[in-house]
Amino acid sequence: MIKVGMALVSTVVGVALLLSFKSHSAGAPRSALAASGAGSRTATGSGSGSGSDGSGNSGASPAPKNSTKRPKAPAHTAGTSGTFTGDPIGNPYGTMQVAAVIRNGKLTDIRLLQETDGGRSHQIDDAAIPVLKSEALSAHSANINVVSGATFTSQGYAQSLQSALDKAKL
Repeated sequence: MIKVGMALVSTVVGVALLLSFKSHSAGAPRSALAASGAGSRTATGSGSGSGSDGSGNSGASPAPKNSTKRPKAPAHTAGTSGTFTGDPIGNPYGTMQVAAVIRNGKLTDIRLLQETDGGRSHQIDDAAIPVLKSEALSAHSANINVVSGATFTSQGYAQSLQSALDKAKL
């Protein structure tokens, strides 16, 4: 009888613990441009063209408390056409660099100029880059989500693309 009682109490405690367990949720998608840590640095360690100050911060400062001005929308030049090379973005696995092909002010193609170094990084790039390219072409911008398992690739791709779009004044 004591064994049955102990088994029943153990079962009840086990079920209570399982029901109180909170699993980690993935949350909202993160933008690849909102880089943090070492992945936000360029190959030279500066933040030129990437929106980073080299310290891992995005470089964006909060708006003053009394500010009522809205940020200006980027001026899209309808006649802008050409291929604009983005800055090379370094990460622990190599350098990522892209070129943006612009036709009449619209992003029409993205060419990969440099990708991270071989091995597993190359396999990750092969899987992530088509997804990143498709998302960027659909959005006509570098404001794309990080591909799960390819954080450094995603951040480097988005930052290099953003620098190319900045050069095109888009």
